[in-house]
Amino acid sequence: MSNQRKLKKLPQEVVNQIAAGEVIERPASVVKELVDNSIDAEATEITIRLRDGGISLVEVADNGIGIPEEDLAEVFTAHTTTKLESLDDLNTLMSMGFRGEALSTIVAVSDVSMVSKFEDEEIAHEVKFNSPDDYKVTGAAREAGTVVTVENIFDNIPVRKKYLKTAQTEYRNILNTLTPYFMIYPNIHWELFKDGKKVVDLKSTSSKAGKIDKERVNEVVKQDFVERMESVFFDGNGMQISGLVAHPSDHMSRTKYQYIFVNGRNVWDNGVAKSVFQAYDRYIPHGKKVPFILNIKIRPELVDVNVHPRKEEVKFLNPYRVYSSVEQAVSKSIEKLVSYKNIPEKDSFEGVNKDYRKKLNYYERGSRDINFSKGGSVKDSLKFSRAALEKTSQSSFLENIHKSDTDENDFVEQCREEVTSFHQIFDKYIIVEFKESIWVIDQHAAAERITFEKLSKATEIENTDTQNLLVGTEIKVDDASGEFVKENIEFFNNLGFNIDIKDGKLIVTSLPVEFVQADVEKLITEVLELDLDELKKDLDRLKEDMVATMACHTSVRSGQKLNREEIKDLYMKLLQCDNPYSCPHGRPIVWKMSIEQIDSKFDRTY
Repeated sequence: MSNQRKLKKLPQEVVNQIAAGEVIERPASVVKELVDNSIDAEATEITIRLRDGGISLVEVADNGIGIPEEDLAEVFTAHTTTKLESLDDLNTLMSMGFRGEALSTIVAVSDVSMVSKFEDEEIAHEVKFNSPDDYKVTGAAREAGTVVTVENIFDNIPVRKKYLKTAQTEYRNILNTLTPYFMIYPNIHWELFKDGKKVVDLKSTSSKAGKIDKERVNEVVKQDFVERMESVFFDGNGMQISGLVAHPSDHMSRTKYQYIFVNGRNVWDNGVAKSVFQAYDRYIPHGKKVPFILNIKIRPELVDVNVHPRKEEVKFLNPYRVYSSVEQAVSKSIEKLVSYKNIPEKDSFEGVNKDYRKKLNYYERGSRDINFSKGGSVKDSLKFSRAALEKTSQSSFLENIHKSDTDENDFVEQCREEVTSFHQIFDKYIIVEFKESIWVIDQHAAAERITFEKLSKATEIENTDTQNLLVGTEIKVDDASGEFVKENIEFFNNLGFNIDIKDGKLIVTSLPVEFVQADVEKLITEVLELDLDELKKDLDRLKEDMVATMACHTSVRSGQKLNREEIKDLYMKLLQCDNPYSCPHGRPIVWKMSIEQIDSKFDRTY
């Protein structure tokens, strides 16, 4: 007897509930779909009411054009839409919604009612669903627009409801979903009520939809960096790019405050994001992020919005053209931000001095192709210090430094002859005077680079100068960190660290001579605070980042007075580095100013 099960066709209700997972994932998905419909209905006022983080209630009301009585129930049928008639219509699509799936999936997983007043009808009508096929349409009272009420999401699908988070977490997800809408549609008056309390009230502005207005962004984001953001504009290649990008000094570790819009639709595109970071790669340390808000207005036939059920992704017909345009637009804005002309006036010299390092930049940005390869480690240092050095009259030393047939002693002697004088200012910068230019060297960044390369080579040749401690330094660590040190004890030994592990403590008994004056406990603690789980996937990168962290604790610090011989020694050792342009964390080491640039600041022509 055959054990083969009989093939069955699923009821439509079950099909709808299964398919709902592709579109409706949580209450935030409901809010998104309903808000999209309100925007397509040309609403200028949208009010969202939530209860229990949207789990018990999501209600979206607008003053849009409304829905005719004859279509009131039909809009909840799967794949019914007013936006498409054929596949070719996707080439001209500019609306937020178009798939005809959202309302049918919402009604399949929750209790739904809707009241709408169509602009060409005298009275409003209400449709209330007991199930997707059991509903009733009646007259109702409403002056204009539509209000959709969604209650008890996933109550009829317990297996889905158990995966919802707490009310507070779901509310936070809704707020994150709404934030892009608040910024890209300043022409709409937005209201948000949480458990009966109004928590958002954003009045409409005179700006058009799609206009990223700094005042509205500041009102939404509420972060100081917004005031320092620079506008972006590009027009060409069949698209317009507008928005705001942050000052490089406002870089951060987290991926936050980054928004991409395509024809007013909030999406995420890795290529666009990477293009933004490519534009910043000379100005921020490796691995750091910057806030940005970009709206790409592109002809609809050049972009496919039908690649994700929740419309969170798009596909460009010519992605390279888009990405190169984004990088070009952002690069121009960054150059405005870091230009010396952009230094704000201050009431005191002290105020100017604080902004000086952040905003002053004389280096022209060289052209290059976009590289979308995965980011590397500390090897991927910033390039703008190198660009600065290559523009100096001493740029020949960069070529000589890599020539195998160049005698190192001759090269060092040549550099020494070209230097006119050495000075130290503010106990943290070294001034090197040449015949027709000066270099300003960050002494701590330079020492970091020197120490980094020395320690890196020490891990390869297993030889470095060490200093024994009279009393070992004890560092309390957790079990995972202790195990990590055990696994990599040979690496630490090669660097010159002798570490014993006992009773949950690391006992450092010797260390490289470069760190005799360093805070050993702080040094080791910072190394162990690296993202070890992620870095262990790439041992080379792990070692580089550990060495870079250690190099930061070099004996030459900012604020340390150096004598002339120490200054000369630091300078000469820097010139012999493989990469004398930036510290291991990507910060620049050298800034160069020619005598012509200095003269121009004083309007001197002779």
